[in-house]
Amino acid sequence: MTRSTYLVVALLASVLLVVSFCNAQFQENPGLLLPSQGDGMEVGKKKPWPCCDMCKCTRSMPPQCQCYDVLVGGCHRNCKSCFCTRSNPPSCRCTDVIYEDCGKRCHPEA
Repeated sequence: MTRSTYLVVALLASVLLVVSFCNAQFQENPGLLLPSQGDGMEVGKKKPWPCCDMCKCTRSMPPQCQCYDVLVGGCHRNCKSCFCTRSNPPSCRCTDVIYEDCGKRCHPEA
């Protein structure tokens, strides 16, 4: 075989090695996602809140949106990451990020 054939075979073998290594890492940690895959919240799935008045989104494509509404007593049951104050009753905010618009408003604009 010629020298260029050996180089092509070596390159293909190294690519195969890298791909198998990445696949093994993904199998060890299935929560590991590429940046393009977001956090697993796909468009069309249930939102972590039923409505949102204070929605903030990035200008990226797709947009990454969070609802900054503060709820008294707790977050909606679909929220995976709820942070609450230690006051009584607690003031809570869902910190989930979704990759679409926040959805309908809770209170119509005046």
